[in-house]
This record gives sequence, structure tokens and C-alpha cells, in this order.
Amino acid sequence: MRAQHSRRALQLAAGLAAAGLCLTAAPQALAADSDSGKPMKLTSAEAKKLAANATLDPYVKAEDTTAAQQDTAAEPAAQAAATDPNTKVTMTAKATLEGVRGLGATVPIGKKGDYFSVNSMGYVQRHAADGSETWARTSSSFYTDWQVKPLQVWRVEPYPAQILMGYNAVSPFSPNSQSGYSAGDLTGDGVPDIVFTALVGATPYPRPFTSPGSDLSTGTFVTVLDGRTGATVWSKLYNYASMVKIVDGTLLIADAPRMSGDAKVPAAATATLTGIRFAAGAGGKLTPARTWTFDTKEARYTNWGDIQDLGKGKVAVSWNLAKAAGVEGRGHTAVLDATDGSVTWRTDSVLYSRIMRPDAGRKRLVAVEQADANDAVHYEIAAYDLKTGHRATLSSRDNVVPTALAVGDLGAKAGDEYAVSESSFDENLAINAATVRVVNGDNADKVLWSNTTKRDAENGHDAPSTWGLGVIDGKLVASAQDDRKMNDAENRGSLRYASLTVFSGKGKVAWQSKGVAASPMFQELYSDAQGSHVRVIDQGQNIRTFKLGNGKAQSVTPLQGDIAYAKGADLNKDGMTDVVMGGSSNGLWAYSGPSLVNGSKPEKLWQATLPGAVHDIETGDVNGDGKTEIVVAADTATVVLNGKTGRTLATIDGGGQFVRSARLADLNGDGELDILVATDALRAYYGDGHALWTYRAPESAGDVRFSDPSVNEGRVYVSYSSVNSYNLSDPAMNAVALDAKNGRARWSAAPKRPANAIGAFRTAVANEGVFASEEIPYAGGHAVVYTWTIEAPYPFNENISGVQNLFEIRDGRTGEVLHTWLSGGLWTHFSFFAKDGVLYEGGTASFRRFGANGDDKQQGVTPQSYGGGFLTGPGGRSLLVAGAEAGLYLWDPSILDSQDSWASSVGNMPSATGARNYFAGDLDGDGVDEVLSLNSDDIGMDRTAGQSGGGYYLSDKGIHQVTAFKLS
Repeated sequence: MRAQHSRRALQLAAGLAAAGLCLTAAPQALAADSDSGKPMKLTSAEAKKLAANATLDPYVKAEDTTAAQQDTAAEPAAQAAATDPNTKVTMTAKATLEGVRGLGATVPIGKKGDYFSVNSMGYVQRHAADGSETWARTSSSFYTDWQVKPLQVWRVEPYPAQILMGYNAVSPFSPNSQSGYSAGDLTGDGVPDIVFTALVGATPYPRPFTSPGSDLSTGTFVTVLDGRTGATVWSKLYNYASMVKIVDGTLLIADAPRMSGDAKVPAAATATLTGIRFAAGAGGKLTPARTWTFDTKEARYTNWGDIQDLGKGKVAVSWNLAKAAGVEGRGHTAVLDATDGSVTWRTDSVLYSRIMRPDAGRKRLVAVEQADANDAVHYEIAAYDLKTGHRATLSSRDNVVPTALAVGDLGAKAGDEYAVSESSFDENLAINAATVRVVNGDNADKVLWSNTTKRDAENGHDAPSTWGLGVIDGKLVASAQDDRKMNDAENRGSLRYASLTVFSGKGKVAWQSKGVAASPMFQELYSDAQGSHVRVIDQGQNIRTFKLGNGKAQSVTPLQGDIAYAKGADLNKDGMTDVVMGGSSNGLWAYSGPSLVNGSKPEKLWQATLPGAVHDIETGDVNGDGKTEIVVAADTATVVLNGKTGRTLATIDGGGQFVRSARLADLNGDGELDILVATDALRAYYGDGHALWTYRAPESAGDVRFSDPSVNEGRVYVSYSSVNSYNLSDPAMNAVALDAKNGRARWSAAPKRPANAIGAFRTAVANEGVFASEEIPYAGGHAVVYTWTIEAPYPFNENISGVQNLFEIRDGRTGEVLHTWLSGGLWTHFSFFAKDGVLYEGGTASFRRFGANGDDKQQGVTPQSYGGGFLTGPGGRSLLVAGAEAGLYLWDPSILDSQDSWASSVGNMPSATGARNYFAGDLDGDGVDEVLSLNSDDIGMDRTAGQSGGGYYLSDKGIHQVTAFKLS
């Protein structure tokens, strides 16, 4: 049994849109390496199921894969008190830093190495050749330009604008597009601009709106950004613009009205391709100067297939009519003049047009065309004569679905070769293998070589598909998913891993990057004076560049994704607290504290690149120079950085372990802070990265993981438990006190099992599960609290049991147990803090107060909060603060004396879907703390729980941002 208490909506954020993960053995492949056998026909339900399994969904939709239990130690939830006697506190937003979300791609700009990055959830940037940001546009900024106002006025917060990206390998009538963005000069200044089409108001949940100049309440905004400045120079709301393309200064917009669900789209509206050439307008905007429209005359259910620039002002475009009752499915392909829309030729097909690529050498257009799944699981490689439009079938395949196509020189004697990736499926319609096939361009039935990837042995559902193919310098570059450990926190639902493979022209793997350093679909192949390169944006939001020849990593540029952690310190010696922050990407950012709250633009002091994602940040003087250093737990290593410049001073390799936390304390009394890193052992380091000591669990304990340590009075307190302890009948589990100078054990003791407990202890709580402080009201100020989990009856109903937290207060000198409290639920502990001789605990939707002599009190709070602590509010008032589900809340400490089961807050920020963690500190020197709303470390929390054999993954579909608030 896995410790996964959740709604279990298992979908992939950046992979297959799967309904769930089956743990049974994989059935025999139907067509892994060949298409032998009669073509299958699928029912509508079967086709829908296969389409869900054979889709690359670029939007974050995996939520609540695993989750915490409710904090069930209290009575069932009741309504909050009708009145609150405490004075309210106002939170005023002063600055916002919006994060990058969704799958990303890069687009080259000119010949100097600059490029755009486009992320599917509404983020567009321009970068210099070294990766540095030239300008950035956020989803929120686009809403401002579009003047979108919700019809439901209470729904203030929008969802991210969804730039159309991704691919569905079964149906051409899906909300995906391989032509959702394009670069080219529309302003006439010689600098490529960028255009994109973004779906707004329809998904993930309907949020109808008004926008000037349109009657539509949902639709796609086609938006042109000035390549030089990033400013919006033209925008228009379309019914459903499924493709955009810039060809020789003409903007092409393919509108498919029937793909829209908006009731205001006219029933007679037809699928059209519009070409627009612009002239300079007022205020730096563009105004259409010349427009033409190609009308398909098709008002039935139609969507556009693909669009390709053929050169010399010509463009190939395809569209598809859906099969329906009395309507045969059809594909249509045409070549038009981009200048005036005149048609060179048009050819129809009984198959849907999915992907097109030009083969200039043979003067043909190569297309992957696909039957409607109700007719047959069948696709063909077709060729269209560029002059006449004559169609010829080059090759056909049955019982597999095509996922990508590339045309290029892979070393055959004459002409380009064609590379096609396809996915096969089993009797349950789950993808079981993906094959890249390279065929002869003169005889596409002749397979030159192929490469097949099958399901990982532990994956009982969808195998990784290959979604991107490209050819450069005689090599084939393939971008694919990676399903290793996709059932575990390490790669939950393929959220982290992908695969980048470079094949020689003969099919030999030249090199491969599997894991976190790849994209499942997008790749940019380019050449410069230094040679040829591959550029991708990984799922952690890092732009990575590899040398094509040998796969050497050449650069990593972190994008500012989810920010889950922040710490304060005076970094620039102005006497004010600055903020250093990081999260899902390999980046660390330092901002001037005053600039976050004084109403000006946030001032970035520096940015640093780390070996991995950020899971903890600590600040302090670790080398005795009297200055502040930054210490970061960076997934694979612990990194020490100069606080003023962000320069890396030391990197402590994690030895292949998950480095999720770091703690600072002067262990040897030399006046310098040392570093504690808890993984499979507890290791102590000097500030320069040299080892001080290591404590390992006894050999008899086997493979264990250590909790976050706590230091007090020359002792290091820590706990450990077996890997996968939740699922073991008798896991190793101990509390330990170590001599801070040398790491030798002062005492070691197993947790004390409560009399009413059921079974063995499940876990030692890893995240802040140990806390030592002189303020704990036991042992004369020498106490330490340890946190474990064990199953036991709930105090409000002994007939119901569940896994709960056991808070165990011990004498730090001897290990003697002085007090225990069984309360809360699995994965519901987040923080300890102490003040004025009282210990406090922040849980899920709850605070706990540990007084002397067992005077304990739990208080439920609304809405659902996570952890928390104290801050100094207006007038020096002490307040409880915690990040919450989609928010940040303040409570008066008097709630812990309340008789109500659930207490309301005295202040809160406006709802923000991505909010979860927080930072508190005085950033402007006025004696009152400011608060920053942060995001959550979804993957880090899940991996931490996964080490104990469980899982904890909560995601959402909202805009993610850091927001700084002043209190009044």
C-alpha cells in the first residue's frame, strides 16, 4: 500500500493526458515494430481514450496526484465564527514577480545568437546570445493589453493564457497546435517580431469575459510583440485561431470557428486563412495596411492541419473536415501566394492532413496523413508535387499513430530522407512502444533504420512517445518523453524527465540526455561560428544548450519558474533586508528588499545558476569574513554563494542523493557557521565545502534517510527512518543526539509507541520534524521535539483510526521522553517555532501550542493553511502567519485561547491560485514585517514523502507569482 491519500486525478502536466497509472504487467504490443495485420477500427469512445493516451499536453494539468490527509485530529470542520473581535489587518500588494509555467520552446532571432523563449502558459521572453533576459512578457501583462474583464465580476483572477502548443496523435480536432507561434519582421525595423495565438476564457475552466471590439466571451487572442521591445503592437480576438505564421512580412492567421465553444460564434462562420501586411500606426502600434482572406467555405466541424513556408512567397496549408453522421472525413491541402492569397493548387484527400514538411530537392511537399480512427488506425506518408499538387502515397502504416515528421539529409546517396516517429498501443489502448523510422525519400517503403523505445518495466500504462524530430549536419535529433519512475515521486507522471537523443545518419545513438535535462517535444537546432548546437527548455524551466557533435552541455539558463523559497539578508550593505529566492528551476535570484515594497520596479541584484532546483535557502557567515553567504540545497548538491555578487564559492556534491535541505550552525565553536546536510547520512561541512564529520545510522538499520537536523547547546538533534518505511512492517527508526564538534552520538533512542497505536511507526517526519530550543517549556530549556507518524484511533472518535503525527518532547541531554501528543494526519506537519517559553507547531489548517505540563491546545483555521510562524505586524503586534491554499493569511495569536473549533483570520491577501508558501521580514526598515506570497515546491515535497514510501503532490492551473505585501 502506498501512502497516497488524495483525489488521485492522475494526469500529466507535460506528457500523456492519462486517466491513471495501472500497475499490472504490460500486455503484448499490437504493433511495436511493424504494421502487420488488418487495420483496427475504433469506436468513438475508444478513439477518445487512445487520443488521451497519445497526446502531448503542454499545459500543467496534473493536480492532486498525491496529497496530505486532512488534519483530522480535530472535530469535523464547522463554519468559522460569525464575528471576530480582533482588529483587522490590511495587506496591500506592492510588487509582483510572475513565474514561467508550461512546456517551452525557443525561436532564433537573426544571426547574432539572440532568441525568443515561448512557454505554453502565457510567457514570452527575448534573450541575448548568452541567455540573459532582454525583455519578458507575462500572462498577466497580456490580459492588461487585451483589456479583458470577466463577466462574472467576482472571478477576478484569470487563468494563464494558453499559447497553442502540443500535439494529439489521434485527432486533428484537439486544442493543440504545432504552429501556435512564429517569428518574423512585421514592424519593418529589421528585427524579427513574434506572434502567438492564445486561448483565453475557455480552459481549464470557463471564465467568460468582455474585450473591446468583439462580442466573443471566449476565444483566441492573436498578438504581435515588437521583437526589439516586447511591447504589444497589434492584437485581435478570433473565434479560434489554431495557427499563425509569418511569411515574408505577411502575418497568416488560420481561424477555425467550429473549434470554439463560444455560443456567440455565428453558425455560418467558415474556416478562413487571413493574410495581413501592416503599416506603422499611432503610438508605435501596427495597423493592417493590406488584407486578404482564403475562405474554405466550410462551416462544418473543421480545423486547420499544418502550415509551411515554401519560400519565394509561397505557403502550404492544410485543413480537415471531421467525420460525422452523413459526413465523410476529408483532408485538404493547398499552396497559396502569401502576398495576395491566390491559390496555386488545391488537392483533397480521404485522410486527415497532420504534419507537412517541404522536400525542396524533390520539389515536393511531404505529408503525414491519417485516417479517422472510426474508419481505421492507419496513416500514410504522402507526397504532393509542388507545381501541380498531384498526390502520391509513398508508404502506409496500420495500427500505429504518427507523432512527428522530419525531412533532411541523413547520408543516403541521393536526396533527403524522411524520419517518422510513431507509437503503438496495446489491447487496452495504452501506448506500449514508440519507434523512429527513417525511410528512403525515393522509396518510402524502404526502411533504412529504426529505433524502438518500449515501456519501462515498472510502467503499466503509456510508454514514452517521441514528439519532436529534427535534422542537422547529417544527424537526426529526437525529443521524447521518459517514463522511468513515472509512478514514483522522482518523475511523477513524467513531470520531470524527458529524453533528447542524437542519432547518426545510419541510426547509431551518437549521444543521449535522459532525465531532467531534456524536453519531451521542442528542440531548436542551429549553427554558428562555434559549430552546431541543440537548444531545449526542460520541464524544470531551464534553457539548455548542447554541442551537437558530442552532447557536451554548453550552457544552462534558468527561467524564473515557481518560487517556493526565500530568505532575507542585507546583501548590498544598505542597512535594509534584501530577499534571495528560488524554486523549480536551477536559478537563484536576489532582489533589493526595499524595491519590493516601495512601489517601484523590483530591483534584481544578481542571478545565479545552480546544479539543480532549489529546495532550501539559508543565509549566514560561513567563512568568517563578516559577510553574508547564501547556502542552497540545490537538488543534487549544496552550494555556497557570495551574498553580494551571487558568485559560487563552494559546491558540495550530493553523491547522487536528493539534497533537499541545508542547516547552518557553529558546530565547532570557531565563530563561523558550518553546514549540515541530511540525506542518507548526516554530514557536516565547513563553509568552504570541506568535510567536518559524518554520522551514519548503524549498519543494521540498512538504507535510511535523515530528517532536517536542529542544533542547540552543542548538540545536533536528528532522526532517521528506513527508505520506504511507510510500507515496511518493522522499519528502522531512531532519534539521535550528536556532539556538534565531532558528530559522535550522545544518545540514541527509538520513538516510544503509544499504548493505543496500531502497528509499527510509519515514518520519521523529514521536513522540519526535529526542533530544539530553550523556549520549549520542558527540561529547563534543554528540550527537543521529534515528530513521527503512526496509526492510532482519533481522539474525537476512537472507532476511526488513521496515520497521525506523534509529537515527542525529550530531554535533549538524556533522551528521556517528557511529553507526547498524538495529533494531526499524515504529511500535515510543516513547521515548529517557539516564543516566550511556548512551543508552537504549524500544520495543515491548524496551529498547535505546547505549554508546560501537558497544557496543549490545537486550533483549526480557515482556509486550509500550511505551516506558519510569527511576524511583527502594525504597531508591533505579534501575528500568526501562514501560506494557505491559494492565499496568505494572518491570525491573532489569541485564537489559541478560543473555544471555537475553527478560527477566522484577521487579514488575508486576495486569492491567488498559485500561492502556498510565504516569507516574512522587515524590508523597508519601518519595524513592521512585510510578507511575500510564494509558490509551493510540489516536486520537492513529493520526493521527500516518496523517500518514506508515500507521495505528496498538489498542483493547480493558475498563474504563479511572488507578490510582496505591506501590512497596515
